[in-house]
Amino acid sequence: MWCNNPGLIIIIFLGQILNLCQGIVNLSNETANTVIFMLPEKDLGPDVWKAGVGCLDSFAQIFFFRNPKERFTRAYNLMLVHAFHLSSPADQIQEGFSKLINEAVTNPGPPDREELFQMRVASDYNITNGTEDKGELILADNYVIVVDSVDRLKELMKKKIVEMRSWNPGARFLVLFHNATCRNRPLGVASNIFKDLMEMFYVHRVALLYANSTMNYNLLVNDYYSNVNCRILNVQSVGQCHDGKLYPNNAVVKASMQDYVSGFSPRNCTFFACSSISAPFVEADCILGLEMRILGFMKNRLKFDVNQTCSLESRGEMDGPANWTGLLGKVQNNECDFVFGGYYPDNEVADHFWGSDTYLQDAHTWYIKMADRRPAWQALVGIFEAYTWIGFILILIISWLFWFTLVMILPEPKYYQQLSLTAINALAVTISIAVQERPICETTRLFFMALTLYGLNVVATYTSKMIATFQDPGYLHQLDELTEVVAAGIPFGGHEESRDWFENDDDMWIFNGYNISPEFIPQSKNLEAVKWGQRCILSNRMYTMQSPLADVIYAFPNNVFSSPVQMIMKAGFPFLFEMNSIIRLMRDVGIFQKIDADFRYNNTYLNRINKMRPQFPETAIVLTTEHLKGPFFILVVGSCWAALTFIGELIIHRWRTQLVSTSEQQDRRSDKRRRRRRRRKPEKDNRWQRQVQVAPVVRFTPVKRRKVFQGQTSQK
Repeated sequence: MWCNNPGLIIIIFLGQILNLCQGIVNLSNETANTVIFMLPEKDLGPDVWKAGVGCLDSFAQIFFFRNPKERFTRAYNLMLVHAFHLSSPADQIQEGFSKLINEAVTNPGPPDREELFQMRVASDYNITNGTEDKGELILADNYVIVVDSVDRLKELMKKKIVEMRSWNPGARFLVLFHNATCRNRPLGVASNIFKDLMEMFYVHRVALLYANSTMNYNLLVNDYYSNVNCRILNVQSVGQCHDGKLYPNNAVVKASMQDYVSGFSPRNCTFFACSSISAPFVEADCILGLEMRILGFMKNRLKFDVNQTCSLESRGEMDGPANWTGLLGKVQNNECDFVFGGYYPDNEVADHFWGSDTYLQDAHTWYIKMADRRPAWQALVGIFEAYTWIGFILILIISWLFWFTLVMILPEPKYYQQLSLTAINALAVTISIAVQERPICETTRLFFMALTLYGLNVVATYTSKMIATFQDPGYLHQLDELTEVVAAGIPFGGHEESRDWFENDDDMWIFNGYNISPEFIPQSKNLEAVKWGQRCILSNRMYTMQSPLADVIYAFPNNVFSSPVQMIMKAGFPFLFEMNSIIRLMRDVGIFQKIDADFRYNNTYLNRINKMRPQFPETAIVLTTEHLKGPFFILVVGSCWAALTFIGELIIHRWRTQLVSTSEQQDRRSDKRRRRRRRRKPEKDNRWQRQVQVAPVVRFTPVKRRKVFQGQTSQK
């Protein structure tokens, strides 16, 4: 066994030649390549491994103790890693601690025991064939590993522990290292162990029991996140252990551990945050944004600094079995500690990364071109639906019949009792036109006035509708279903990570046609293409709400999905509990609700009020021929009907004239016959004929004038 020291092989061979170590060599076989080392008697025996088991048990009770605020409602579970082919006394210590833990499980001891653990066992048996153990459902909370070399520890971690479903890089790792050949290098070995666990497996909460003699152990911890020298690898000693007992005593070691735990914090640390530019969560200046405000609040409370970078990169997707693209690839390569930018929980991401508690919520829907404005003349013609016009016609007919019945019953002149005249009057007053044929009776006049008021109401309503139509004629048919978008031949797509929502049996046609090219990423230039009907993009509502194009593109009324927003960090991030605590406090006091309400108020009400402010040169409606198409259309239709009516009247009049002329000719013939008969009678006296011819015409004259004429006659 070696301690990662290439020069150790030379030392071993020199020791063998100089008889520094006891060993057995097969001298008769020149090809023999196996060397068996015999440990001194002082390094063997029960006292040696019992001291290791006692130190491991005593320090585990202190190291695995949790603050009551961090405790789960369930009992913590302990993963005991059982490695084969260990050298003595490491193998004996592993066996003795395993026996001690099993006895603790079967016999819990006194009821006032502080810690209860669920135990699991992991083994490196047949490690070369890999492991398919996927039965654990709960992440491990504590790990106990006994090794005799750094290489064996890395092999256990890489090929066994990390492959298990219960793998939890955020757990607490307690490693006992015992190797008789490496007792004088505690800092070097501890640094290698802490560095390898941190860089290769992102494990930060590590404690090491290093055997610096047969019975003595040095208690070392990884003080990487220190308040003084944050993010600098530092090996800190919290005590000693001699012959199974902590030195100087348990209280001193426990106090040292509490100081270490309190010093293990994000205070004065600088974290690297990567973000996608996704307004309103993160603006392009990398300073403003809703999530930037939340991050600033956590930064002020936890007293850490942030080195933030913003880019147009997406969240990223899995590229291969263990590689990620985008910002998640940077997190995987330790270039970023956490990422944000409107990201929502995803099952695939949750299998490889950790996510914070959710804070804001957003909804995603499709955005398409807004329908073209309807021509004013079409809008004017379509002011009322067909049933409205049918209702007006029925009311006109009913008014006509009521008026005819009323005129027939009341003592109106026969001239007013004609069916055609009542129809003309009813139509005239319905469209608010004054007529001369007014009724005489008071009762009929009251009905006439009521019908006139109804006509005024109809005309006023139509006029107001016509003015409103001139101002806003409305829109043509709006595409609001993805099936209509596909039928229209418009391509659709969005973020690459949003495509996974459609990978199911019902939506495979969406999944297959979903476009993930850069032209479909929700951005201002791409939304400009949506405005002109070139694309259909799946975007979040909060982003388009604050976009200048929010009022000129159409959002489908139904949401495709709604999801909360969270931060994503590498599995094992040591301060996830602290950040989640701040998020929960912000949620409890209503800070998130306040941020969301302010955003929606500022980007909906205030912006829309600003847009509605009177700007007369821009918003003045100028009547053009487009607006006159509606009235001219109605005028042309009315003229056509009037022309047809006039032609019909001429035809009817001509037909009636022919009938009248025929009857007149017959009358003339009969008159001629009568005259001929009269000529045959004897002639009358010419004197009487003259009197008839010169007889004065009787005219109506005023009474006074008539009296004057009589007086003159009397004087004569």
